[in-house]
Amino acid sequence: MTGSLKFGAVSALLLVCMGTGVLSKIFADHKCQPLTPERHVPPKEPFHVITEEFLDKFNEVIIIGDIHGCYDEQQLLIKRHNLNDTVLKIFTGDISRKGPKNLEVIRYVRSCPSCLTVRGNNDEKTLLRVFTKLHNSSFEFIPMDKWMANLTVDEAAWLRDVPYVLHIPSINSYVMHAGFLPGIPIRDNQPYTILNLRTVIAAPECPGGWQLTRQEFLKDLSVPHFPWASQWRGPEHIYFGHDHSRQLQLYPYATGVDTACVRGHYLTGLFIKGPRKGTFATQPALEKYYHGKV
Repeated sequence: MTGSLKFGAVSALLLVCMGTGVLSKIFADHKCQPLTPERHVPPKEPFHVITEEFLDKFNEVIIIGDIHGCYDEQQLLIKRHNLNDTVLKIFTGDISRKGPKNLEVIRYVRSCPSCLTVRGNNDEKTLLRVFTKLHNSSFEFIPMDKWMANLTVDEAAWLRDVPYVLHIPSINSYVMHAGFLPGIPIRDNQPYTILNLRTVIAAPECPGGWQLTRQEFLKDLSVPHFPWASQWRGPEHIYFGHDHSRQLQLYPYATGVDTACVRGHYLTGLFIKGPRKGTFATQPALEKYYHGKV
C-alpha cells in the first residue's frame, strides 16, 4: 500500500489542476449560483453514466444516504439487508468526515466491486485539507480531521476522481449529493450547487426562477423559499443526500435519503431496482457521533 500522506511521496497525479484561475471554469460561472472556489479539485469525469449493460450485472440497486464515517452502521445495514455483491450499492456522497471511522468507509467503498459513490461537500473538504497539507507541511488538521494524515496518496487520488453525478439513463435518473437548481439545464449546475444545494428562493431574474441560498440566511429572508426537491419537475428522478435536517424527503421526481446517521438518527437505503424495488433498508445509529449544527 502506498505510504500515508504524512510520510509518502506526493504524486503528480494529485496536483493536476491545483493552480488558481482554472478550476472555477470547469462549468461556466453563473451570476445566480455561487462560484466554484478557486482551489476546488475537479474529478476527471464530473458526470459518469451508468450503462444499462453495467446495471444488468446486478439483481438489485439500492441508493444509500450519507455515511459520514459511520462504518459500523454501514456494515450492519449491508449484513442486515443482505446487500451482497449481487446488489449495486450507490452512496449519495459524504462518505467521509464527522464520524468515527472515515478511513474504513473510504477503503471499503474503494475496494467494493458492487459499490459506487458521488462526491459530497464533506468529501470536498477532505480533499481540500489533504491537498493543503501536501502543499504546506506546516498546515495542521483540526482534531476531527486528524485521520486525514493516514489517507494514502492512492486513496486521495481515488477520492478526487469520484464523480459529482451518476446518470442512469435506463431508469431516467440521476444520483448526486445535494441537488440541481430547478428550471435550468442539468449541465448548467455549478459544482458548488451540486455539492451544497438544500434550499431555493424565488428569484425571477434568474434562469429557471430560483436561486440557491444557505440555511443560515433563511431567518433574514422575506421571499418564498422551498426545499429544492419540492420544486423539481423532472422528467428525470433525482436521488440525493445532504439535507439531514429535513430527513427523508419524498417528492414526485426527487427522493432524499440522508437521515442523519452521524447525528444519532439512522442510515437509510432505498431499493430502485429488483424484487425489493420501492422498499427501504434502515439501520439505527449506534450513537450520536457529531454534535455540530451544520
